[in-house]
Amino acid sequence: MSLETPSSLELMHLASGEALFEAGASGTVWQLESGAVRLDRMEREGPRFVHLALPGDLLGLELLAAYPYAYTARAIVPSSARQRMLPGETQRRMALIEGLLQQQRRGEDVVKLRSGPAQDRLKHLLLTLTPEGTPWSGEGKCALPTIKDMAAIIDTAPETVSRIFANLKRTQILAGRQRQGASFSLSRLVQAEWPSGMTRSDGSQRLGVLSPT
Repeated sequence: MSLETPSSLELMHLASGEALFEAGASGTVWQLESGAVRLDRMEREGPRFVHLALPGDLLGLELLAAYPYAYTARAIVPSSARQRMLPGETQRRMALIEGLLQQQRRGEDVVKLRSGPAQDRLKHLLLTLTPEGTPWSGEGKCALPTIKDMAAIIDTAPETVSRIFANLKRTQILAGRQRQGASFSLSRLVQAEWPSGMTRSDGSQRLGVLSPT
């Protein structure tokens, strides 16, 4: 975790896997500027994924009600967050309204990330992590979380995530995958048909892709 210059001490850069704050601690409200952060509820069995925070999202709004952080916030890709200064009652009220709307959006994301076939869930995660403004045609790129993180987020086994990636590469939807990133055809990914059983070893033989219009 590193701070920028003295004139921007409120800007925090996080490496993949680094925590912005821990559940139960006190601190400040943050706004995510880049990357993606997973919020986990800490349970006896270990961390349990709750939802993803994406650029623009506010983190730690429970502090405005004098509660400690409810979740642990950890970057799943290189990320940056800035302290959100809320000096007055009006600013705090507007932040709470903003947070309510944010929760509705992220609730919809969780439904897509945690229900339906595993390949659909991973597809939604890849699209969610693709930077805004990525052109429809050509090659899209996104930073990748670890296989373990992706499996926890979409509620499946790490081996299943690996098999889906292998099938995406065989069908040339995924142009390349490195340890911390992937490049792929955004239009083909969006329009891909995802037949049941894709995660089986013969899934690539049954994958059909619609031609981009």
